[in-house]
Amino acid sequence: MNEETPSNFHVKRNLSWVDLAMVLGGIACIYVILAFGTYWLMERLPYERILLYLNAFVTQLLFVLLVWTVKSVRHWEWSDFGLNSMALKKALPKVLGLYALTWLINISYAIFLYQHGLTPPETDVYSKLLGQATWYTLILNLILAGVLAPVVEEVLFRGVIFGSLQAYFGKWTSAVLSAAIFSTLHFQAYGFFPRFMLGMFLVYLYDKYKSLYPAIGLHALNNIVATLLAASLM
Repeated sequence: MNEETPSNFHVKRNLSWVDLAMVLGGIACIYVILAFGTYWLMERLPYERILLYLNAFVTQLLFVLLVWTVKSVRHWEWSDFGLNSMALKKALPKVLGLYALTWLINISYAIFLYQHGLTPPETDVYSKLLGQATWYTLILNLILAGVLAPVVEEVLFRGVIFGSLQAYFGKWTSAVLSAAIFSTLHFQAYGFFPRFMLGMFLVYLYDKYKSLYPAIGLHALNNIVATLLAASLM
């Protein structure tokens, strides 16, 4: 990975092993508790779609609280999370190039799955949220996938987890570990590989520009286009 350090970049602080383990445990608990709670409510209330949206938005809210806890307890600045200002037009060609590469990977992966008779399960949460889109569900999907998730998840997975792992492992090992964690915690087995590769590209952008903004841009672009395509096809 290249190292291009802007003049306003400073060496960020990292979490200790204990703190990092607590953050990862907190993320896992958020997913597990909300998942069980949501499915428990689905068995009792006839509002599956509403409950799925509630789960998605509450998940992002709890991620924000987790980040805010790290900031408050460890007295971090936002720059310690990777939110360093930069000229986004400098990173735009790289962001677009990596986005094109994600499309190539996704198409190749989809062809591979199709040739082996594998298709996404109809019970998949993402299919339920993106399917049968109306104007108001489309807006909710764009807010959730195109705004909240890119910002919150980049701060958490790249800024906190990848940034802290680098203090204990090499850059590439940290990149692989953080991308694997990012993909695994989406609990979507058939989409693990393309999401893992997206995670690697996001780490690359963060490391190259020493700022999360290019990674947020790629993450948002990927999610927004996927949401719009799903709305038009389903």
